[in-house]
Amino acid sequence: MSSEPYTGPGFSLHVTLYIDPAQLDAFFEAFKPAYDAVTAEPENVFFEVYQDPHVPGKLKLVENWNASLEWLTTVQIAKDYYKPYLAKTEPMWVKPREHEILQRIPGNKWTSVKQALLK
Repeated sequence: MSSEPYTGPGFSLHVTLYIDPAQLDAFFEAFKPAYDAVTAEPENVFFEVYQDPHVPGKLKLVENWNASLEWLTTVQIAKDYYKPYLAKTEPMWVKPREHEILQRIPGNKWTSVKQALLK
């Protein structure tokens, strides 16, 4: 493993889900295997799930990847572990999911990760 910081392509994927609030526990149970599989991918360097305190059932998945957008659309999105997750959770959606992809600014000048986050 290189001790040099990664400076290649990268992006942040933000997915907004609107889950029936009565089904949040079932959603997280169905989501866990996909979450575990995604976070085990070597290209996935960050994954957090946020909940809107003012909109019950509104979740934001934030994933950061050390990879290209082409890789996302040709390799990652085709992974088999998404199929059971989607089959179980899509019926829980109260409106369509939304997504936004942001490309990382090249280099590490604008990157900071505090060790406290990792504890």
